[in-house]
Amino acid sequence: MLFNAPGAENRLLKRNLLNSLLLATRVIEGVARDMYGCNNNCQWQKTILGHTLTMSRRPCLEACDSGTKNAITAFRSWLQAHEEAQVMIASILVVVGLWWLVRTVLALLINLICPVFVVLLAVVCIPQLRAPLLGQNYPLLANIMRDILLKMAENIKS
Repeated sequence: MLFNAPGAENRLLKRNLLNSLLLATRVIEGVARDMYGCNNNCQWQKTILGHTLTMSRRPCLEACDSGTKNAITAFRSWLQAHEEAQVMIASILVVVGLWWLVRTVLALLINLICPVFVVLLAVVCIPQLRAPLLGQNYPLLANIMRDILLKMAENIKS
C-alpha cells in the first residue's frame, strides 16, 4: 500500500465498513428467522413470556416471518444506499464498545484493586496488623513499597 492512490485507503475502509454492516444484517436476519421459524413453534416465546401457548400460532409466525424479512431487506437496501448512515451506525457501535470497555476497567479498578490497596494500606499504617501479618519483615516491606511509590511518582512527574 506504499504506492496507492490518495483515496484508495479511504475507499478500502468504506468497503470494509459496508461489508461489516452487511454481515451484521445477515446475522440479525438469521436470528430473526430462527426465532420466528415454523420448526421452532413459538418455543422462544414460551421461554420469554413464561407461559405455555395453547392455541395454534402458525398464521402469526408466517406474518411475522415475512414482515421481519421485508424489514431486514428494506433496512439492508437503505443502508447500502446511504454512506452517512453506515458511518453513523459504525460510530454508535464504536461508542458502545468503548463504553463497555471503560465500564469494565472501572469495575475492575473499584472491585479488585481498591480493596487490595486498602488492605495493604491498613497493614502498613496500623501497628496491630503489622506484627501478625508481616512479622519482622515490616521494614523491608516498607522500603520496597516506598521505592515503588517513588518510582511511580517519578513516572507520573515526567
